[in-house]
Formats: sequence, structure tokens, C-alpha cells
Amino acid sequence: MATILVIRNDDKFSSTLREAGFNVVNLELIKTRPLEDLSELRDKLSNLREYDGIFFTSPVAAEIFVKVRNGSNSFHGSVYALGGRALQVLESAGLRVKSAIDANTADEMLTEFGSAEFEGRRYLFVRGEKSLRTIPDVLKNLAAVDEVAVYKTESPEIDAAKVDGLRSRILEGEIDLVCFFSPSGVERFAELLGDTARDKRCAAIGKTTADAAQQAGFNVEFISPRSNADDFARGLIGHVKSIE
Repeated sequence: MATILVIRNDDKFSSTLREAGFNVVNLELIKTRPLEDLSELRDKLSNLREYDGIFFTSPVAAEIFVKVRNGSNSFHGSVYALGGRALQVLESAGLRVKSAIDANTADEMLTEFGSAEFEGRRYLFVRGEKSLRTIPDVLKNLAAVDEVAVYKTESPEIDAAKVDGLRSRILEGEIDLVCFFSPSGVERFAELLGDTARDKRCAAIGKTTADAAQQAGFNVEFISPRSNADDFARGLIGHVKSIE
């Protein structure tokens, strides 16, 4: 059975692959951390009534927003979420959320709702420091969009012996496929192991990550049609088994 290198911590995604009979190796290259100073978010929370809607494209941003908000500052505008995890976080906090079920990117989400949904309104975009600015860019001629960063992406220290061991396994053909979950993960992996893994079969959770991997020179042969870990796992299992 194939051995899959997952650029992510060991979680449900990896467990699902193991249950399907695959060997899984995890390499966590990216971690998220709330910003130490969230005063800007608190300022925005105190003035939520000024906004017609709030955008979330990351479950991490949604979690931080919910924690800082802590049930206060009721909001009667529209809340938009990209992805199932962000949707679940926000709905669990009692917020009524609009979500484009078939959208895998922020651009697709905005397109699915249509320009009339946003025209002439004011929005808040709660995001990470390195978030793509698709929402403010797409809406710049339609609506006013204020942004607030609430978390940063960091690269944890990686044991050199572990990297060397993975390099050897890749060179010896023991790793069959690499799974990417974010452009940041792609970038870090390319820095550490790109010299030995350019010809490896790769999979990506969505088009944005796939584009980053292809631009970095990796051979992306599977892109999850839905940008969530559950669909990624199921789709990847079917893909690999179909070509074995």
C-alpha cells in the first residue's frame, strides 16, 4: 500500500488515510498563532453595527473572533464563511451564517452570491496576516471592506535528523505521494526538501494550494474538488486506489 507524506499535523485526515490502509508520515511545517495584540479586533467588535457583513475564509480567524467576541456585541448583519470548518465554528457560536456550499475559493464564494449582494455596503474581513486579499480586491469597486488580521503563520523548528531521514526515504522511493494543505506549507516544504521531491506525485486540498505547488515545480496529480479535509481524504483515497 502507498506511503503518503502529509504536510500537516497528525489528525483526522491522516487517520482516515490509515483506516483505508495507507501508510502515513506526518510533517507539520506550519502553525498558526493568534496575534499577541488583538486590540484592533476588539475595536472593530465595539463598532460592529457599522458593518453590513463580516467575511471569514479561515476557521482559525473564525475561532479567534468567537473567542474574543465571547457572545457580546450582537450582530444583525450578514456573516459569510468559506469552508465547512469556519461555518461550523460560527454557527456553534450562535451566528447565522451564509455559506456558498459549492465554493472552494473566496472568488467562487463572491461569484456565487453575485455582485448585487454586496453593492454599496460596508464589510469587515477577519483574516490571517498572510491571507490572500481576494475579498477586498474583488469588492473594491462595489463595497467598502475593512480588514483586521487576527493570527500569524509560523514555521516551527524542524529536527534536522527528521528532515534528513525524510530526504533519504524520498530518494529511496519509500514516499509515494505528498499532500499539501496550504501555500505556506508548499513554500516551507520546497525550502526543506524541494531538491529531492520535485518528481514526486503530489495532491493539494484546493486550487489555491495546487497553484502554489505547481508554481514551485511540484507534480500535482490530484486536487480535491472541495476544499475541506474530509472530502480531500475521501477523494485522495479513491484516486490512489484507482491507479494502483
